[in-house]
Amino acid sequence: MMMPRVVHLAVLAVVALVASTTADAVGAPVFRGPGILLRTPRGWYASNGPSLNGVSDPMQRFVLSSYQIPAGAGGAGIYVPSTRGVVAQLAEEVPPSPSPDWRLRPAHFRLPRLGRMETFGGNRWGELLFREHGRHFYIFIWVGRRASPAQVGLLLHALDGMTITAA
Repeated sequence: MMMPRVVHLAVLAVVALVASTTADAVGAPVFRGPGILLRTPRGWYASNGPSLNGVSDPMQRFVLSSYQIPAGAGGAGIYVPSTRGVVAQLAEEVPPSPSPDWRLRPAHFRLPRLGRMETFGGNRWGELLFREHGRHFYIFIWVGRRASPAQVGLLLHALDGMTITAA
């Protein structure tokens, strides 16, 4: 027996709706920290540990990376990330300093000039400072020599989409 065209179209519409709802439910993985929400690119990693540099002030809020960082990577205080990956560490100054150097969060993050950073291993780091909702943040970004422009774009896009609320 042949299915009437209307029934066939209705079945296709239901299948499409279920597939679309399932895709939306799966969505990008989400990392939640204190007043912070970060949607991570598929296949990337976000966590609040390990500390990449062994520093507790400013307080690390998350590390976002295009590859899995080994457990205990920052235990000695110096971690040199993969040459093929990108990494961002968000750290918060608690309590916030009264310094006027903290600019409002930009609408879009841009890759800073890369070089050496105190307490970080390697020479491919950059630093961004911003404030939002009375909170002061540092983003330390690593770009490996063999990292692709697409990886850098995904990293910056994830940071742009980050949501921060008052503590």
